[in-house]
Amino acid sequence: MERWYGLRKTFLLLLLLIVELSFSQVFFSTVDDLHEIVSNYLSLSEDPIVVAYSIDPEYLGLRNARMACEVPIEGAFVHISEGLLHSKFMVLDEQTVIFGSANFNQPSLEEHINNLIVFHSREIASFFKSIYNWLVYETTPRDHLKTREGEFFLVPISNVEKVFIDTLWKARKYVFICSYAFTDEDIFATLKFLSSEGVRIYIITDKWFESSRLKSLPLETFDVLEVKEPLMHHKFLVVDGKILITGSANFTESGFHKNVEIVFKTSNKEYVESFVEEFERIWRGYFVQGVRF
Repeated sequence: MERWYGLRKTFLLLLLLIVELSFSQVFFSTVDDLHEIVSNYLSLSEDPIVVAYSIDPEYLGLRNARMACEVPIEGAFVHISEGLLHSKFMVLDEQTVIFGSANFNQPSLEEHINNLIVFHSREIASFFKSIYNWLVYETTPRDHLKTREGEFFLVPISNVEKVFIDTLWKARKYVFICSYAFTDEDIFATLKFLSSEGVRIYIITDKWFESSRLKSLPLETFDVLEVKEPLMHHKFLVVDGKILITGSANFTESGFHKNVEIVFKTSNKEYVESFVEEFERIWRGYFVQGVRF
């Protein structure tokens, strides 16, 4: 009987793991251990592709991964062009993608405020793999991919600034913006007009905002929170609790037009609600990575 209960417990644990690995999930450093999540997925992968501005292979325990990055490391393709390689993603065994605002190093996964989304889709994995091939082998990638999960856009090929602004024009009640860097004047002008029409504008930025030219412009009609510590590295937008745009791109000219970035737009209720909850956690000053700001 005792053995039967032991087998039953093992079976249930395996079932829970299978369920977890079968559905897309959203993770935030405010409530989740991003390093553990990434490590667990990597431990199950035989063929990982890792792309990010900064990668620490030793920290991640990477051995045979294909890597592309901006900050040079041994064994990786190093990106050199006018814009930065600023996207952050992993493709695991051509069926799982880990994507978000976090670089794959210790500070980003353990200290900074970041998010990761895990997709289980061969279609999405193929799109992300094509971006790696574009960087390394100069093959022509698709500029965007539309799926059941939402739509992905590749910068600088897609005009994501237009995607953001077209989405903002749909706002009737409120806009949440959470971005490490916010300097784009067209986005700012759109927000000012929406504010004059009665739309509430809430912005969370990092202390980096102190150096932005927008800081000197009239902000009286916006609700703005500057996070002093830890580093606030999110990049996302929520409109009326109905539409989410997130990814690697900051709200800057470079992020929208020059860097290699990936942006994800969705109306999926679970994704949108997760990011609304994250915005509210930060806004209310909950403990984040062990530090209250």
